[in-house]
Amino acid sequence: MSKKETYDDYPSWKDFQAYYPEEFRITEATKPQEEYWEWDAYDVHLDRYLPKGEEKKMKILLIHGGGGNGRLMAPMGVVLSGHGYECVAPDMPGFGLTKIKKPNSYDTWVELASALIDKEIEKDGKPIILCGISLGGMLTYHTACINPKVKGIMVSSLADTTDPKVQIQLSKNDVLGKTGAKTLSALKRLTDNIKIPIKITTKMWAMANDQTFVDKLKKDKVGSGSWVYLKFLRTLFEAKPAIEPEKFKVCPLFFFQPEKDYIIPWEISEPFYNRLACEKEMMFLENCGHIPMEEPGIFQLKDRALSFIEKIEKGVK
Repeated sequence: MSKKETYDDYPSWKDFQAYYPEEFRITEATKPQEEYWEWDAYDVHLDRYLPKGEEKKMKILLIHGGGGNGRLMAPMGVVLSGHGYECVAPDMPGFGLTKIKKPNSYDTWVELASALIDKEIEKDGKPIILCGISLGGMLTYHTACINPKVKGIMVSSLADTTDPKVQIQLSKNDVLGKTGAKTLSALKRLTDNIKIPIKITTKMWAMANDQTFVDKLKKDKVGSGSWVYLKFLRTLFEAKPAIEPEKFKVCPLFFFQPEKDYIIPWEISEPFYNRLACEKEMMFLENCGHIPMEEPGIFQLKDRALSFIEKIEKGVK
């Protein structure tokens, strides 16, 4: 049997650490445990951040977006595990080290996230909170709509990708944004099995506000340098939640908006956020870009996230 790949085989993630404040960096002491989980037609790679010392009773699933991978969620994994919370960061199919045997759809991501919740609860009974960055934000919402075991959601975006205005905002240019979804839908039998570089579809320059960081991202073969099936993009543009926001009361939601996010600014998420019927709260992260890493916003996120988690923890029997 061939050796399973690890992130030591793709060390580009190490170059990202210097961009995070020291408390949020992976070190030998905070490095996640790596494992694989066979689910459906996918061999799913997981980063597991284990607390050092007393473990809290909540567990956090860290969900990346398009052009990312589980290892890119390291700052949250490191800081939350440092406060006693076990964190699990999957590589969603098409990115990271997860192995795929067939073209994946956005629905695959939702179903995988839901199955991972069930798997983790069955393992140790710890209640689950979801944390999603970028497209992972709406993914956590879609997941909570089909899995009522979710106790809370923390997200940086709620981009309704079925909205033509959002499609234009997310796309690399207006032409792609205005025509992409309709073209992929009309030609799906021809295009679903085709793979293209993710970086030609979106505003990759705005993934972060430090362009040296962006340059490193684009060279990451298991992240923003990945290729994605057009089936995934088509189904992303068609994704409807199982529960409309006006009827969503599964769990509370904490929304954190990077102040300098030029891919998914507040006006893109605000309409969906305002429609939510659940208990909710939001804050802006000062000086942060699409991937929140800058000060003081990343520390504001840490403090508010811990407060949100602790509040839920107190209410869980």
